[in-house]
Amino acid sequence: MNAPFLPGSGFSDPVLGPQKIFRVMLDAMSRPGLVQTVPDVGVRGPDGAPREAFALLLALCDHDTPVWLDASLRQSAIARWLAFHSSAPTTSDPALASFGVLPLGCDAPAFEDFAQGDARYPDRSTTLLVLCEALVGGEPLTLEGPGIESRVSIAPRGLPDNFTAQAQENHRLYPRGVDFLLLAGDQLLGLPRSTRIIKETR
Repeated sequence: MNAPFLPGSGFSDPVLGPQKIFRVMLDAMSRPGLVQTVPDVGVRGPDGAPREAFALLLALCDHDTPVWLDASLRQSAIARWLAFHSSAPTTSDPALASFGVLPLGCDAPAFEDFAQGDARYPDRSTTLLVLCEALVGGEPLTLEGPGIESRVSIAPRGLPDNFTAQAQENHRLYPRGVDFLLLAGDQLLGLPRSTRIIKETR
């Protein structure tokens, strides 16, 4: 019996492609609030997520990195595509996830339910890829912390409900806590747990 056809492709250059994606992610996390552009490295996946999300996941994930997907994504071709191209398993338990994907309108667990790391190994926590409508036009937020000279303002649109309050509580757990990558099309913005998020008053 033939396996179901999975549309899409991996890196067009399996050496340079991942290097380009890693560089963009490192720049995003080391310079919070500064929008980076995700290059087109040939990665394509099934409908349901932007090609840039597939490129990020393919660069990050392997057989040792469980990925949290909501129920609809776990049952979709996206989970099968990810397993085929990276061997990454998916999980319904956020506490076991190395990475998580929060699509628009996702009924996501509380951020505190994802892996938080511990005092000895704070890096053993979840990185959440948050899919947004845009990185402008939303609620104004001010960022402070490492990698930011003074302050920087952002206004992502389409964040999950209670994102700001939960991210503020996540920051209080530092050095434990989750990290965030906000993605809208090919635009990427990093929010590490070390970043303090302040709601701007209008």
